[in-house]
Amino acid sequence: MKRGIWIALGATAGVGGMLFFRRNASAAGPVPAPDAAKGPTIDLAPLPRAADVHGDLSRNWGETPFDLRALFMLSEEVSRIPGSGRILAAIASHESQFITTAHNGDAPTEQGERDASRNAYMNNKGRNPPLRFGEEAAQFGSGGLFGLLAPYFLWSGVPEVGKKAPLLNASPTLMFQPRAAAFAGAVYLQRLLTQYRIDDHIDLKVGWANPGLLGKDRGGAKYNEVRARFSEDVKVLGIDLGDVTTIPAKLDASAWPGVPAVFAGLVGALPKELS
Repeated sequence: MKRGIWIALGATAGVGGMLFFRRNASAAGPVPAPDAAKGPTIDLAPLPRAADVHGDLSRNWGETPFDLRALFMLSEEVSRIPGSGRILAAIASHESQFITTAHNGDAPTEQGERDASRNAYMNNKGRNPPLRFGEEAAQFGSGGLFGLLAPYFLWSGVPEVGKKAPLLNASPTLMFQPRAAAFAGAVYLQRLLTQYRIDDHIDLKVGWANPGLLGKDRGGAKYNEVRARFSEDVKVLGIDLGDVTTIPAKLDASAWPGVPAVFAGLVGALPKELS
């Protein structure tokens, strides 16, 4: 996995890899906290269905699993960023291969992921709102549909709403819930679109890997490497990023309704113990 800098906070994750279809997209059921004595079981709504969205779920989705398409489309409709659903699908295929319970950091070979989440937590806890499960997040690594580092997943929305960010009291295992992962992904995408120069859709994946590559390191070897790798992954997935009937030539986040509205539309509400 590659490390990057989480916008206004620290670091987020990117992971390479080819698409495959044996996955678990049914992780919308209860997910226990790391220590049952420290938090309740989380049980969010199941994956949205075709009837829950207005957008087309058949054209230009490539090999995106059908049971996840409505989730990506709901994210697009709730966030009011036209075209973002298919972009998020492409990013998820690259980051997690559509495995909703992907976890990078639970194997000896993934020590770097735990190091990254630990450093992210230690380097940023003093300037961000406290996390109820901060120590667990520090040891967690990264995961979920979008391969996010646990501390930054839980800090999603802090740049906009500060201490009212909705995941501050949640366990990092909540990222295995597709709706919660989609919320964090939408927030990050919006931040990229509003805070960085994005020349094309491939630049969004560059920013996902490391927003620094969109600044002074733009055009360098790593920038071009990330672009080339993601371009190939998108071809394998079968989404045409140039199909302007489904993905505008340039994504526009100007109609973003705000973190609370996006959270309500995608996740709903957490148990009172965690809100």
